[in-house]
Amino acid sequence: MESQVRRLRYLVAGLAPFIVAVILSMLMAVPLQLPHVGAVTPSLTLAAVFYWAVFRPDLFGYAAAFFLGLISDIVTGGPLGLGALVLVVAQAISVTQRRFFLHKPFHILWWGFALIAPLAMLLRWLLGSIYMGSFLAITPVILQAIVTIAIFPAVAWLLGRCHALLPRMAGNTAAS
Repeated sequence: MESQVRRLRYLVAGLAPFIVAVILSMLMAVPLQLPHVGAVTPSLTLAAVFYWAVFRPDLFGYAAAFFLGLISDIVTGGPLGLGALVLVVAQAISVTQRRFFLHKPFHILWWGFALIAPLAMLLRWLLGSIYMGSFLAITPVILQAIVTIAIFPAVAWLLGRCHALLPRMAGNTAAS
C-alpha cells in the first residue's frame, strides 16, 4: 500500500510542472496593456520551460515542452506547431546549460534567461515570417522579449514555490 501511495505521489509530482505551465499558457491569452505601447503578451510558457529545464528536467522533458507549445498555439491563435518547435528548441538549449545555472545566484539564472528568451522569440518571428510569406513586424517581438525578461523574476518565484512542494526523487540532483 505504501509503495502505491508513493507511486501516486510521484505521478502527481510529475504532472505538477506541466499543469502549472499550462495555467501560465492560459494567462498568455490576456495581453498586458502598457501605456504608450499597447498590448504586449509576455511569453510565460518560455519562462516555465527555461525554469523547469534547469531545475527539474526529470519532470519536464521535451514532450512536455512540445505539448505546452501546442496548447500555447491553440490559446494564442498562433500557427499550430510553431510554439511547440520554439519551446522544444529552448528546452534543448536550456538543458545543455543547466549545470552552469544550478546553485548559482538568481541574477545568473535571470541573465541566462535574458540570453535565451530573445533568441527563442527571434526564432519564432523568423519561422512565423516564413509561414506568412513576408516579414512580420519586429517591434512587437522586441517589446515581448523585454516584458518577458522583466517579468521572469515573478514567474521564477512562483515556479520556485511550486518546486519546493515537489518531492525529491531518487537520483534527482537538480533539486535546490
